[in-house]
Amino acid sequence: MANFYRSVLALALLTGSSSLLAFEITGETFSVEGTVTGVELTANGGTINAVGNAGRYGKVFLTWNMTLNPNSDSQGAFTGRGMGIDDDGNREAGSRYGVWRRSGTTVTTFSLDDVTDGNQNLCRSTIDLHNNTFTMTFYPLPK
Repeated sequence: MANFYRSVLALALLTGSSSLLAFEITGETFSVEGTVTGVELTANGGTINAVGNAGRYGKVFLTWNMTLNPNSDSQGAFTGRGMGIDDDGNREAGSRYGVWRRSGTTVTTFSLDDVTDGNQNLCRSTIDLHNNTFTMTFYPLPK
């Protein structure tokens, strides 16, 4: 669990104010778009579920388990899972750890993702709660 909090802290520092730290990600990227299929609210946050098409991973199912920052109703941390099944029935899955912030009806998440095929990604997701859509951009980490 300590590694999770270190990862979240590192990610928070990387995605924090541009006046504190600026960085540029270069290289291969890929994006996924899809539909939010459900939102379940809890006293401490909630869960967002979505489905989309992710090219080589096929149809993907995603979950963001979000917790509120106790000092803000517009930011917090999350864990999540993703699973893809391609047209041949091959399955890959991933664990996701990160932070989120909300502006109006848009939630932006930043995560580190670990996939069963050996890939690891930095991911930025934009979830439009008004239109029930999402877009994710993945930045593969070097192996």
